[in-house]
Amino acid sequence: MQAAHILLMLCTVAVWGFNFVAMRVALEVFSPEQMAFARSVLTLAILLPWWKPFKRVPWRLMAAALSIGTGSFYLLYRAIGITESLTTVAIATQLMPALSAILALIFFHEHISPRKWLGIAIATAGAVFLAGATTSSLSMAALGLTVAAVLFYSAGSIIIGKTPSVGIWRMLAWISAVSLLPLGLLAAASGPLYPDPDLIQTHHWLALLFAVVFSALFGQAVLFKLYRNYPVSEVAPWTLLIPVFAGLSSILVYGESMSISLVLGGSVILVGVWFQQGGTGRQHGNIPRF
Repeated sequence: MQAAHILLMLCTVAVWGFNFVAMRVALEVFSPEQMAFARSVLTLAILLPWWKPFKRVPWRLMAAALSIGTGSFYLLYRAIGITESLTTVAIATQLMPALSAILALIFFHEHISPRKWLGIAIATAGAVFLAGATTSSLSMAALGLTVAAVLFYSAGSIIIGKTPSVGIWRMLAWISAVSLLPLGLLAAASGPLYPDPDLIQTHHWLALLFAVVFSALFGQAVLFKLYRNYPVSEVAPWTLLIPVFAGLSSILVYGESMSISLVLGGSVILVGVWFQQGGTGRQHGNIPRF
């Protein structure tokens, strides 16, 4: 990957790492259903200039949009909402690179060298060590929901990233648009669409805006763009640095101390990412036509 693209990806995983704290803050007053619905409403409002109807609805892209906008984000918010430990969620998110690589291999016939598989394995081991070293308890329900969320997101993002015929901002607008109805129904079935305004303080709004503008818009746009320029197996392992930045965000926001596990796990992740970056050059899988 080019140095500029590596920097963009590092900024993205930093945003996603800090987003765990932002989601936790927002979920103090928003229910998971309300959070997912509010996210779709705000992102669509921002991206409305890019929202344009298709002459012929590309059903695979719509399925990918529902997979990300409805399935992935709702399940992730639900998982965070039912566990006191963000580490439980962080452990499951470390499956994303391996799942993404497997899906890219199966559906796009993307070549993945043994060196890349070894690099992914090393980085994943470091991430799991880092996540597991910070907690003594796991919520199996939250773990299962997060695995499902990661699977939905991996599948949807690869399909969108490997379809250059549709602009990234237009696709992000469609992700929000097609999710409005199912997320609105979920929110209405669980209670009011929005929390009591008297309960929402400034830091809750700021957390929601961070999750929308930086995580959902900037982060996804960068990921989709890089998927269109590089093999999935070269981009996805960078997401294993998310728990490192999540740990740093906890240090900055909650005043937690720097732990040996954070330094050791982060170092192993960096070694794995560096190792898989040294594999074969740019190799694109087949790009489907819709």
